[in-house]
Amino acid sequence: MVELAEIQFAYYMLAATGVLVAAIYYIISLRYNMKARETEIARMWITEYVSDQGLQRYSIVMTMEWKDHEDFMKKYGYSNHEMFGKWVSQFFAFEAMGSLLRNKIVKAQTLYTLGGYGAIWTWEKYKDIIQNRRDVAWGRDYMSDFEFFAQEMLKIKMKKDASFKDKLSARLTKTGNTRPTNQNQQP
Repeated sequence: MVELAEIQFAYYMLAATGVLVAAIYYIISLRYNMKARETEIARMWITEYVSDQGLQRYSIVMTMEWKDHEDFMKKYGYSNHEMFGKWVSQFFAFEAMGSLLRNKIVKAQTLYTLGGYGAIWTWEKYKDIIQNRRDVAWGRDYMSDFEFFAQEMLKIKMKKDASFKDKLSARLTKTGNTRPTNQNQQP
């Protein structure tokens, strides 16, 4: 005859097995959902920022010219709605990608492969403007995720092409400052 203790033991083992199976299912489901979320973010990035319209906006932003922060705000600030919208939307795209990357929602390599390396040149061109906006208006955290994103893209770029640092230095030296001012110098 089977003792009560043996029945209880079998019941506990069955219950523990059920919990283990549920935990494994949850982990597999969670990993799948994370991958699906990353895929959706990549799809949205491609649709919005690697489209003709997105690339035209990037091209416009990268060919903007100014002498100093005051000149920049006079030409492209709040009173010039069209141009203001172009650079601010580009900045916030990189800011959003940096936030997603910092929070480990998407992988840096995925964003790099989808053209995220464009943030490197954008950051180099606009870092003085962003720094001034931090000092004058928005505080130290203004576009901090954009800065993080550009740095992470630069790390990947340097791993893939160590000569990029020389290209970046040459470009910055050639322009005499940290931002390119000639359309022929665009990446």
